[in-house]
Amino acid sequence: MVASIHWNACAYFTLSRHIGFGRDPWVYPNISDTNNARLSRQYLYSFYFSTLILSTIGNTPVPVREEEYLFVMADFLIAVLVFASIVGSMESIVSNLDQSGRSVFPDHQLIGDYLRSQRVDRKLQERVTRWTQHLRLYKKLTNERQVLQMLPDRLRAEVAVSVHLQTLRKVQLFQSCELGMLQQLVLKLQPQVFSPGDYVCRKGDVGREMYIIQDGRLAVVADDGVTQFAILEVGNYFGEISILNIAGNSLHVHNL
Repeated sequence: MVASIHWNACAYFTLSRHIGFGRDPWVYPNISDTNNARLSRQYLYSFYFSTLILSTIGNTPVPVREEEYLFVMADFLIAVLVFASIVGSMESIVSNLDQSGRSVFPDHQLIGDYLRSQRVDRKLQERVTRWTQHLRLYKKLTNERQVLQMLPDRLRAEVAVSVHLQTLRKVQLFQSCELGMLQQLVLKLQPQVFSPGDYVCRKGDVGREMYIIQDGRLAVVADDGVTQFAILEVGNYFGEISILNIAGNSLHVHNL
């Protein structure tokens, strides 16, 4: 835009010289005045005049001659086209970003419309909203397999190892395992994201999964939901007894 204003200022000064400096209020003032004869003054005045026209601010002297009318109309048309191009480009960028986000994260608007149409309880709607916002804010994925489904099996395995192997290495239970076994275990992992305040499992639930904390903290709480027995952090795990089909201890597990 600065370059456009510069060349337009040159065109304005050239047209003023063609018509005659100071012939009317629209053209550049008469250079018989020593201040108007300075090159810096000529350039700044022309640049300022061009900026007013191309920014569609106006506030310039009214054209008098046909050449001046044509110049102003051409500038206004150029300004409108430039701004329309910029706005269209920005709209396209925002639309593409939003579309890419919806392909990875749940569509908050679609989920919200569905919950409202089904007249779901407002508190439950707020919990779902917090969850979707939590996913976007912290870049959490819940559909990792769907995102990577187009990749070949071997390449998908390498991506999974690159993303989750470090988390698996932090688990004390698997620290003595060989790399090949860890790579096989990584392929079985499924990311699950819980927003703050959600329960991962409750007392009495049938355990079928083992959980490994990759990010955040979990609190093991009593029946009142307030008293904390323990805090589990990154690298901690629970539910390993469930995958062995052994009835384990069932406590409330609350996500902080």
